[in-house]
Order: sequence, then C-alpha cells, then structure tokens
Amino acid sequence: MDVLSEVLRVVRLSGTIHFRGEFRHPWAFSSSPPEMLAARLKVPEGSVTPFHVFVNGSCWVKSGKLPPIRIETGDVIIFPRGDQHVMASDLGIAPVPIKDIYSQPTKEQITVLRYGGTGEIARFICGFLHSDQQFDPLLKSLPALLCVRAHDGTLAVETLDETGRRAQSIEHQQEVEWWQASQRYLISESAAPGPGNRAVLARLAESLFVEVLRWQFRYAAQGHGGWLAGLHDPQIGRVISLLHALPDRAWTVDELAKAAAISRAALAKRFVDLVGQSPIQYLAAWRMHLARHLLRESTLGIGEIAGRVGYESEAAFNRAFHRLVGSPPATWRQAKDFSSV
Repeated sequence: MDVLSEVLRVVRLSGTIHFRGEFRHPWAFSSSPPEMLAARLKVPEGSVTPFHVFVNGSCWVKSGKLPPIRIETGDVIIFPRGDQHVMASDLGIAPVPIKDIYSQPTKEQITVLRYGGTGEIARFICGFLHSDQQFDPLLKSLPALLCVRAHDGTLAVETLDETGRRAQSIEHQQEVEWWQASQRYLISESAAPGPGNRAVLARLAESLFVEVLRWQFRYAAQGHGGWLAGLHDPQIGRVISLLHALPDRAWTVDELAKAAAISRAALAKRFVDLVGQSPIQYLAAWRMHLARHLLRESTLGIGEIAGRVGYESEAAFNRAFHRLVGSPPATWRQAKDFSSV
C-alpha cells in the first residue's frame, strides 16, 4: 500500500500562493507564530506549512535557535511545522511583524507586496500548504527547515534542525529537470494569472511539496529516525502498511510481529524508537484520522463509520473519539458543518 499517498488523501493537502514580495534593502519581517497561522490565513484548523520561492536576489532567514541560512535566486524554503521565522536583507535590522505589512491575507488573488527602502531588491513568492488534519508522525519526522537549492543545473536538499545541517544532492536528472521546470512554471503563472490560475498554482505547490516528501523518504533511513524512516524500514514499514490497509481489523502486536517476521519484543521497541508510539497507539490515532475524514466528507451515519474504522459498537467509537479528539463524533461533525457554511 502507498501509505504516504493515503495519508495525504485523508488529511486533504492543499496549496495556496498568497503574495509576491518585492522588498528593497533595508527590510526585515517576522512570520506569524504557528498557533496563529490558521486564523490569520483564514483556513480551517489543521496543519499549515509556509514556503517561500526565491525569484531573484537574496536574503537571510532565521528561525528560533537554528543558525541563520542564506537563500538566493532559485531556492525554495519550507517550514514543515509552521515554525515562526525572520526573513531579512540584514539580520541586524529589527523585524516588523508580517501582519503589520500584510494586514489582510486573501486566497482570492495574489497580492503584490512592496516594502523596504531603496537598496538591492529581493523578489520572492510566499505560499502555504494546508491540511485539514495534523498528522503528527509525518510532521515530527521532518526537519524544522527544508531548503531546496537549484543552481547551475544541479539540485540539492538542505535540512536544518536542532541536530545540525545536512545536504543531499538529487542525482536523478529527470527529477532535477522536473523540479526546475515546475518551479519556473509556478513563478511565471504567479506573475501572469489567467483562467484556472489558482487551481494550477495549488496543484504545482502540492506537487513540489510531495516531491520533497519523497526525497525525505528516500534519505530517511540514513541514520535518522521518524515516521518516514519507519516506512523505509522493511519490517516496520510492513507493519505500518498493514495498519493502513486494514484499519478495521482488531490487530494485536503478536499478529503484526508474525506478519513482519520479527519478534514481539523487537517490534514493540523498534516501532516506538522510529515512530514514537506503540503500534496499537498508532492504529488508534490513524482510526481517528479516518473517522474525521468520513465525518467531514461523507453522509455515513456514526454507526457505519464506527464499523469502517474498527469499532464493534457505536458506543465504543463514541468513547474513543471523545477521548482522542476531545468531543463526541456527532458534535464534531456538526461544528465542522457549521464552520464551513
């Protein structure tokens, strides 16, 4: 089973370009903190992943305790968990909150935002990816900051988190060419919108992000833990695939260990080491993601949804949903229906 595609389908990944920046030195701004992003961008609660595509020029980026990083023409920088960050022509300049520069974000059109002094210009595109549900195992397996650097026909992914900085070259020429062509198309489409513009940009942003996730999956096993590394692991990946393929089955750790040809004790330890929770805890959480997807996207009754996600009774499902999500499923569905009106 293609677990990554299934996760992205259930959490409903969507992309948006919301402004093109033309900033002249001296300038500096700070992004909104992650807990404010969804409300500020007027999207439902969930996961928000900001990104910036550098069209030309350069600037500094600083996020939390991470060392500053210089980004230049052709770079794409991504903050998977929406971490607050500063972008500046010079890090010595006091940053202005982005809400003071761009007070009314809109998804209806791409705003051209001009700011700063009269010095060297930096042009960049700002957007975000939104998921209706926050799938923590994936987000926690990603670094705090990702930068894809495209220069002189080469492509590399640079990652930055509390453990340090790493760079990985993309060796497949087909992938390099696809990325560079897609990035050029996104830049040109954002500058000269036409019919279907918003849909095209959304799909481009989503495709570029999914390609980054695939690269992270490819290199996840190289000494790193996390959910992507778990998918990459032959035995843990087999268990995760089974849980996603048959979430309604009453799995036990013994059954999963047998299917993965690993001892029960070894499975329990390795699954926690890589994924951060036990297989049964992971299954319970995934069932809630599926349940929320069905509650939002279908007209199925609560009892039928309960059966589809592995609960023998509606009462048991109600109790589990309330415990893990925070409200009964019927109440959650009603609130989501009301918020979408």
